Amino acid sequence: MRKVFNAVLFIFLIFSFGCSLDDTAKYLEALKSENVTVRKEAAYYLGESKEEDAVPLLIQLLRQDQSKEVRINAIEALGKIGSVDNNSHVDTLIGILRENDTAILTAAVEALGKIKDPKAVKPLINLLDNRDIRLTAIWALGNVEDKSAVPALTGLLNSDDKYVRHNSTQALKHIGSVSY
Repeated sequence: MRKVFNAVLFIFLIFSFGCSLDDTAKYLEALKSENVTVRKEAAYYLGESKEEDAVPLLIQLLRQDQSKEVRINAIEALGKIGSVDNNSHVDTLIGILRENDTAILTAAVEALGKIKDPKAVKPLINLLDNRDIRLTAIWALGNVEDKSAVPALTGLLNSDDKYVRHNSTQALKHIGSVSY
């Protein structure tokens, strides 16, 4: 009975693994589709599956696609994939921080917070004056957990905005600069 169970399990795993590889290849190819919805859904899937092989194509999509929704999904996918060998996507996401669109900026800040690369700290600190994404930038700085963000976050503790004060305190706790 155990041999039968192991054989069925083995076949199931082989089938599942094979389908996964096949799906990934299809979604990588779908990033090149002319259909906006197909590109958007492909970016979403590749992010959810944390497919590191998708990083170069997602960067290309982010730089060249005209659709805001596709770009946001590509940014979010890069954040979900997280840190990879050379973190080339971090430089691309930092470059996105110069854009004016709040939704794009917010997605890029969130992605940088998820990736946790210390080279994002200074660009994130530069966004603390932007009222539209300040709270997200504070969260990202706390999530990166780099002590170089402490002076900027400490300066926000005197803000008139109670949410800024609260989130700054939480970020400092996350970094380990404030005792619980």
